[in-house]
Amino acid sequence: MKYIATVDGKDYSVEVQAAGNAGAYTVSVDGKTHHVDLVQTSRGWLYSLLLDGRSYQVARTEREIQVEGRGFAVEVERDVGLPRTRGASAAAGPVRLKAPIPGLVVAVHAQPGDAVQEGQALVIVEAMKMQMELKSPRSGHVAEVSVQPGQEVNQGQVVLVVGD
Repeated sequence: MKYIATVDGKDYSVEVQAAGNAGAYTVSVDGKTHHVDLVQTSRGWLYSLLLDGRSYQVARTEREIQVEGRGFAVEVERDVGLPRTRGASAAAGPVRLKAPIPGLVVAVHAQPGDAVQEGQALVIVEAMKMQMELKSPRSGHVAEVSVQPGQEVNQGQVVLVVGD
């Protein structure tokens, strides 16, 4: 099956094929083939990943993947061969950065009016002793900060808004 995966704003062509055993896959990313074994742990959002013989702990939320504690904004869509609608028009307007999971805000690295770069860590949320960096989805200026350190957040709660 072919997909387009957008990781921290960069698009990758991904093809996934089952490789026999349950959880075993052959994954091609932009033409480079990898051997993957993926096992879901007892917690529904935590996985053990063996990628080309190297082991990683991976946590997943709706729009972010944490690999060994480092967060990546991720979107995946089927590659159906149609032109993409991304680009300048998709980047226009404010972007709301939302908490991917319920947790505790441990740091806020931006204030309203601050210029930020795409991929810059803006807010850190901790859940179950794992910290997730919420990164700016694009360059712009911070329009609004809705949280402060020590505040509990719910999944999907807007924590910060990045505008033009």
